[in-house]
Amino acid sequence: MFFLCFSAHAQTNSVKEITGRVIDQKTREPLALASVRLSDDQSATVTNKEGRFSIKIPVDNPVQELLISFMGYESARLAINGQPDPLLISLIPSTTILREVTVSVPQDPGVLVSEMLNNRQNQGSTQKSQVITFFREAVRKKSKNLSLAEAIIEVEKQPNSSDKNDVARLIQFRKSTNYKPNDTLAVKLQGGPYNTLFIDIAKYPDIVFDAQAFQAYRFTHAGFTQIDQKLVHIIHFEQKQNVITPLYRGELYITTQGSHLAKAIFEMNVSNQEAAASLFVRKKPARVKLWPTSVNYQVDYSPQGDSWSFQYSKMEMNFTANWKNRLFNTQYQIWAEMAVTDQKTPSLIHSGDRSEFIKPSVVLSESTKGFGRPDFWGEYTVIEPDQSIEQAIERIIRQLNRWERKTPQNE
Repeated sequence: MFFLCFSAHAQTNSVKEITGRVIDQKTREPLALASVRLSDDQSATVTNKEGRFSIKIPVDNPVQELLISFMGYESARLAINGQPDPLLISLIPSTTILREVTVSVPQDPGVLVSEMLNNRQNQGSTQKSQVITFFREAVRKKSKNLSLAEAIIEVEKQPNSSDKNDVARLIQFRKSTNYKPNDTLAVKLQGGPYNTLFIDIAKYPDIVFDAQAFQAYRFTHAGFTQIDQKLVHIIHFEQKQNVITPLYRGELYITTQGSHLAKAIFEMNVSNQEAAASLFVRKKPARVKLWPTSVNYQVDYSPQGDSWSFQYSKMEMNFTANWKNRLFNTQYQIWAEMAVTDQKTPSLIHSGDRSEFIKPSVVLSESTKGFGRPDFWGEYTVIEPDQSIEQAIERIIRQLNRWERKTPQNE
């Protein structure tokens, strides 16, 4: 299902593709979701479940080094020129040596979280920026795909100090739906890419830690690890036992220098079925009970200078539908993920007829936007939901390069 072939690469006069695999030096096991980026921070990607990656390198870029990092491992810096293709990169598990640096752990670990939240305006860009992302989502009924969508999206990222929300703009988009006219229940995801943008805790802390909810959490210091050779606190949080409202539990990875958020993995407490369902289910038939059985989130940041910027996010939800007078329940899975692929805005996004703002209320499975250029996808006529996001990004970048070469700049 996840078999990849990296023997063929797309290469233009201005861009070349570098591929490789990231593994554990001792166990030789692949490292999934490792960060791979250019040393000038102009392009980045993540590895797939097999540890494989592909990244776009401008030929005329004087910076020809890759930075590879993974939580709990020593980062690697690798010169690209003269290396065999594909690359094989082995990372060494890091050993946290506290005697080299004095790190104070407050008696109340919640203080570290407060410092991170108070310092979030200094995390990421201090001005509005534009990033190119690859987004995809899927809705499944058991093993059957009901809805699939993937898109290249320009995101206008607002600084964390701003009260304005990020804005998503479609560059290219396509979908595939498999709902039948006689289906009595058609599960759909509302919000599209905003489901992955709005879990950026550094930008939108109120999703987990609003002023009232913060007091309802119990924080525990779970030790230290290293991300990109930087020492980080691991802070575990979960709602207190006397709190009834569904909140979250998970881990925050906060840098010891600068109090920046480097990573967050968390899940919602869905033990109260009725309360959890009221947060996610907008509309349903009266004869069915629909509730989430698990709601999981992940957001990763990549170091840029002395700060950390949004890089990757993922949401995964599982639902159970219980029909009245039916013996068996039906299981649904909804997931969405987004990865930043480029910090620069390619010329493609300046064409107004291919760039449209997306409303946070959008349902991509029902949207008709983005299909003005169906030939953009070329030979990739079938959406592959089980394909790694890294491999999907690789082919999308190839399509973007081809499209830019044949599309007049003033079109």
